[in-house]
Amino acid sequence: MRRSYAVFILAMLALALGCGSTKPGPGTNNSGGQLYVSTPSAILRFNNALTATGNVAPIAIVTGGTTTLSSPQHMLVDTTANRLFVANQGGSSVLIFDSASTMAGNIAPNRTVNGPATTLAAPIDVALDNANNLLYVADGTSILVFAGASTISGNTPPVRSISMGFAVTGILVNATSNQMFVANSAGEAIVRLDGASSQNGAAVVAATITGVNTGLAHPRGLALDGSGRLVASNSAVPTSLTIYANAATANGNATPAANITGAATLLQSPGQVAFNGSVATGELYVVDSLAGSILVFTNESTATGNVAPPRSITGPVTTLVANAVNGLAFDATH
Repeated sequence: MRRSYAVFILAMLALALGCGSTKPGPGTNNSGGQLYVSTPSAILRFNNALTATGNVAPIAIVTGGTTTLSSPQHMLVDTTANRLFVANQGGSSVLIFDSASTMAGNIAPNRTVNGPATTLAAPIDVALDNANNLLYVADGTSILVFAGASTISGNTPPVRSISMGFAVTGILVNATSNQMFVANSAGEAIVRLDGASSQNGAAVVAATITGVNTGLAHPRGLALDGSGRLVASNSAVPTSLTIYANAATANGNATPAANITGAATLLQSPGQVAFNGSVATGELYVVDSLAGSILVFTNESTATGNVAPPRSITGPVTTLVANAVNGLAFDATH
């Protein structure tokens, strides 16, 4: 009896000290989806992103001198390759992390695109065309196009440069339709380029969504939903998420098919957005810099008006801080 009691006490002490704990350690991939969030000097990784809500801690934080992170902005994740691309604005570079769903700590990127030949100065967003193995980087008033996206590294010159004539605040590529969508925050417009994989020099604009009916107010984040609708986040008052019925044809002073806006939405300054099509009705993940939070709107296919996000990742344990949340990427497969 005494021996059993002693074994019990030792077991409890081991658990209290973390010995023999089954809790995932830093870098562990616990599946349930991965959410990556960029802050001024770090990338936070939240697992169980399909259900995470409230004041939850990231499972890992990528930060430190070895990472070379410096004011990272928008990101994208190649879910097939489990690879994260980061527009590293302060470092005039694009950082590429393989095995993204397990990255943690002060780790070096697997590859870095930087150097004078790249002409990168202050990249703000990245887009990927896997069909043509192309990497697009929004940098100032230009969109730089790099070949060999799956292996690119170092001081590699772009194969093309698309001049937009305005400061680009967000880009989105639809490889299937070979179209690119470009956010023009100052001009309160979204520009569409057809034949994106061959555009070079001065942009040949196919359509421009602009005008009082569009609801655009300093657009920054762009996404396509499961129905081919174009989603734009608007960071100026009245802050909103405007959704246009057909991304491939939307043009001019188009009225959005849906407009998520109002006090209940908790939107204060929405930035990069990511769509999750792994659920039938769709989910929209939204960075809100001013609020220091990630808002998740479910039933995106029918949501409109002054609707509250069913989930919100926010609070001191998340380490998200107001005015210090720059971008996100979402992967439902890892």
